[in-house]
This record gives sequence, C-alpha cells and structure tokens, in this order.
Amino acid sequence: MAAPQHPDLLANVERVRYKYPVLRDHIDALRSLGSQVVYAGFCRQDGFRDCAIVHVRFSGAIEAGFGFTREVMIFYSPHEDLQGRTFQAAARELGGADRSITPDIFFMWSPDRRLQIKLNDWSRPAKLAIPLLIDDEDELSLITLLRDYIYARDLFYMTTPVYGASFFGRRTLLQSMRDDVFNQRVTGVFGLRKSGKTSILMQLKEELQEDKVVTVLMDLEAFPSPPEDPTDDIVSDLRRRLIAELKAHKLRTQELSQLQERPSILDLKNALQAILKHLHKDGHRILLLLDEIEYLTPADRIDIAEGDMPRIAQLLSALRSIVQESENFTFVLSGLTSAIVEGGRLYGRPNPLFSWAKAVYVKPLEREEADDLASTVGGKMGIQIEPGALEALHEASGGHAYLYRNLSSAVVQHLPTDVFQRTMTRASVLTELDDWKSRVQGN
Repeated sequence: MAAPQHPDLLANVERVRYKYPVLRDHIDALRSLGSQVVYAGFCRQDGFRDCAIVHVRFSGAIEAGFGFTREVMIFYSPHEDLQGRTFQAAARELGGADRSITPDIFFMWSPDRRLQIKLNDWSRPAKLAIPLLIDDEDELSLITLLRDYIYARDLFYMTTPVYGASFFGRRTLLQSMRDDVFNQRVTGVFGLRKSGKTSILMQLKEELQEDKVVTVLMDLEAFPSPPEDPTDDIVSDLRRRLIAELKAHKLRTQELSQLQERPSILDLKNALQAILKHLHKDGHRILLLLDEIEYLTPADRIDIAEGDMPRIAQLLSALRSIVQESENFTFVLSGLTSAIVEGGRLYGRPNPLFSWAKAVYVKPLEREEADDLASTVGGKMGIQIEPGALEALHEASGGHAYLYRNLSSAVVQHLPTDVFQRTMTRASVLTELDDWKSRVQGN
C-alpha cells in the first residue's frame, strides 16, 4: 500500500508527529505491513485537545485475517498517568466518528508504563482498546498484538441484550416496527425466552435516535406483580424516565416536572399530552417500550379477565387514549405470550388493547440471517466460518438466537489462537455438539 501523498494529510501527520514522536515508529511498522495512515489530527473535546487521533487503513491481508472492513482509530494521550476520563474521551471520539471507522476496536498509546494493565481493565469486548505497544525489532509485533487481543474475544457469548454493532438480523421486523412508530400503531412483540425480544426493542431505540424520537424503555419485571398492584410504582417511574430522556434531548419537561413524584394516571396523561403538543411543533415524538408485559398479567396468580386489578387496565386505557388523541406518541409491548392483546376483558374492564394492538411473533432466525450473524461476528474475531459449519450451527440450534450464539461460543472456545487465520469447520461444530447439548439441557 502506497504511502500517503496528499499535502494536507502529510502536514497533519507532521503536526501530530511533532507532539508524539512515537508516531514515526508506528508509521514505519504499519508501512512494513502494507498499511498506512489516512487521517491525523487533534482531539476537539474540551480538556483533551492535546490528545491526537490517527486513522489507519490496514492491508487487505490484515483486514481479511482479523475481520476489519473499515479504518481503525489510534488515540494518543500525553499523560504519564492515564486516567479513566481520557479513556472515556477516546471512546466518545470513536462513538462520534463516521461510519468509515471500526466501531468496536481502537488502539491507544500513552507514555504510562501501566497502559496495558489499565486498558485491559477498562475496555470491554464491545469496545476493545488495544495498547499500541510494539517491538521495533520485530516486524510482526503488530500482528502478534492484534492476534493476542482480537482472538481473545468471544463476541458470540452474550448474557445480556445486544444492540448497535452487536445486533444482527431481524431487518424486516425492525422496519415494520419503525413504520408502526411513525404511523402510531401499537405493536406487541411476543416470543420465547431469550429469543431476542429485548434486543429488538433496544435496537429499535438505537435506530430511532436520529429521527427525533424520544424513547423510554421500561422493564416491568422490576415492579411488583399482581395480585399486588404495581400501578403507582409504574406511573411514578414512567414520569421520572420521561423527564430524564426529555432532558437528555434538551426538550421541554415543565408539565411533568410540576407533577407530584407519584402522580395519578390522569395527571400523568394530561401532563404528557401537554408536552406532546409542544414537541409536535418541532417534529419530535415519544415512544414507550414496555418490556416483560407478562408480569402485569400473571395468569397463574390472578384471574386476568375479571381479577381485582382495574388500575392496570386503566393505565393501558390512558396510554391508548394518548395515542388516539396525539399525533406523536405510541407504545410497544413485549412479552412471552400475547394474552394481553387477545382477551376481550382485562381485570373487570373492557381490554383497551383487544383487537387494537398488533401482535407480531419473534421467530427463529432464518438461515440467511443466521449465516450473516455468524460470518460477521466471527470475522470480527478473525474466524472464517465454512458453509458446512454454518449449516451445522443452524441445524443444531433451530435458529433460536440465544442457542445459536451459545453454540457458536462453545465452538470458538476450542479454536486455536496461535495461527494467523482461524477456521470453523463443520467437524469443529459436530465435535462440540454432544457436550453443548448436555450443558444446555442441564440448564
């Protein structure tokens, strides 16, 4: 790969190299591997303007070997005692970069002798910071560094919902839900445990950030469940979350802030509608995501149709009323079963969601979606997955999102890490299958 020739780039490289002489060694190491610097400049964040940012384009061989498809950021800090706030500044710089930058990996350099220890403690697999410590005498030092860090990641292993760069598939469902938001349709998303429902909600929130949609996600599992009435707690927490999200977007909160900490359902409804009118002038919307909705309708503990819990039905009626009376509000439900939208009565009142909310079901991943997930996530760990392995993964897991990732993780644990190109074969999947099934059945 040719050295950079553009005068502006060369001048910017020189500016950064004057502040950080080590950049010369890094450029030489990159050039020896057919890679080059494509951007250089200083951080524009207040308090960190003496830090520098460099973007690197790796050679085709390195990109293929380690799964890079974009440029990679290097963050230079002058501090001999690197602090967590500088690491956070680097993470913000990465998050604010355009789409040509790898979103989940960056290099960091500082003269701090404990750089490696600190970065190993601060970074996470979804935001991996690699200390740029290379041996000038070893031309393959950078390759070894990449291998030690990238091969050590297991991006298939996830115990919490995923979104952003870690989310794959469900494009048709997400587009449908996005359309529902802008057309004010209420959607219920239902499916088995660990089928990815919460991840879908979080990804929807992520994708709507640039569309003037203020999204509030509430996990109803955290509240008391009938026969204990959770309504006051839910209304209070909803008010608090709405205020926090609106403030984060620098939007009006006056009517909600003036309410008591535990307002009535009607007071919350009126205040929210007043704010919605103001938001509508600038094209802003509010989206409420109610996850784990089954905790409001535990059929094994209370008569859902006629049980003595009318305020839950009243709260849902208020939300429906806001949707019908406003032009910029809707909500989404998520849970195990669709009972809450299918029964004609709910706790002694007409069910406000019956024949009104749209039920959609999270199905297993289609083979194409699963292949895309495995190939992309595997690529980020430097793993090439053969067609036979993809077929075996889908067959064994049935396309269930959690099981698919869990099995893939189990196979990755036994792949070699002392090679340049790791490959997952059908045989490597089948070898792991019996032990994996035993562990899954045991749980």
